[in-house]
Amino acid sequence: MIPVSFCIHSFSGRSAAIRFAAMALLVALLTGLTIKACNYLIVDDSKSYTRLTMHELYETEGAIDTLFLGSSHCFRAYDPNLFTELTGKTAFNLGSSSQNYDTSYYLLREAVRTHEIKTVYLDMHYKFLFVDKTDRDLVQANIISDYMKPSFNKLEFLTQTAELRQLTNRIFPFRRDWKKLGDPSYIKEVLKNKQTRAYRDFEPVVLEQERYAGKGFVYSEEELDAEAITWWENFGKVEEDMNSTVTYTLSYLERIVKLCREENIRLILVTAPSFDEYLEAIGPYDPAHAYIKELAAQYEVPYLDLNLCKEEYLSLAEDSFLDVDHLNGKGAGIVTELLAQMDSRLDSGQLNIDEYFNPWYDER
Repeated sequence: MIPVSFCIHSFSGRSAAIRFAAMALLVALLTGLTIKACNYLIVDDSKSYTRLTMHELYETEGAIDTLFLGSSHCFRAYDPNLFTELTGKTAFNLGSSSQNYDTSYYLLREAVRTHEIKTVYLDMHYKFLFVDKTDRDLVQANIISDYMKPSFNKLEFLTQTAELRQLTNRIFPFRRDWKKLGDPSYIKEVLKNKQTRAYRDFEPVVLEQERYAGKGFVYSEEELDAEAITWWENFGKVEEDMNSTVTYTLSYLERIVKLCREENIRLILVTAPSFDEYLEAIGPYDPAHAYIKELAAQYEVPYLDLNLCKEEYLSLAEDSFLDVDHLNGKGAGIVTELLAQMDSRLDSGQLNIDEYFNPWYDER
């Protein structure tokens, strides 16, 4: 027979453990609710394109045939709806502001986790290659991780792309602007923005001259006025930008290549076009082109540098740009039509790079 005192002690121990577990769960729940409340009060993302893009990514059902990845050069250059209309392939643009290749990698993993991707166009603006890990602006990563659903992929993204001292700001969005808790007028404006039907229903953000046009693409009506620019000599030179180390960024580029091979995804490197006068001001441009072209050869993937596209296939005046380095909606339409044409020829194995592109920029 088991002694009564032992039974009482055992029951008491289990009861204490249950109370402790319940208390821990309650604390975790209250902490989570507090964090959520602080984020809601302080983080003003009512004008965020990325919030809409990530929501739409998760809401899109079925396969995404073609995925575009890259910085603002990407989400302003490739119109997924037009691409789908021209090719019949479901397309999505996962570009985001200042997106580095580490962020591109974790975004690709997230997309692969939830969709069947067949082709990835990775935008290769050279400036994002020559960035040391310590010099990166983590805002570009935060605007993605803030809207990622909980997963091991998100956890790795948060912890592997930041130093330990940066984790608090990465994990708790409100921590970046916590001082604004003492600004009643700011909190009142944030609450006003977030209580609108447009915010709650994830309706497209519309600003004065541009709008979120769906599936990650941003359409701008603004047009470049090149004559108004008097600071051409102040733009950074290509050779200066290429002085930085590429060890960190190349490690993630290689992971992207490996992941695409493992998932049987066709990878295509592409560079969105910049305004010619700008490329001449920061030039010579050819070293940047040559570097990425060599990487593409090493990875055995096509490289479409639209800065070198022959004029008979791609002719962009200043009214196709919103600034010297980004296309507007009109320019994006022209570029997307060309890309759709080349995509079909890539499918059939009949795309001759030499037919569409000059070997060097200075030979245009």
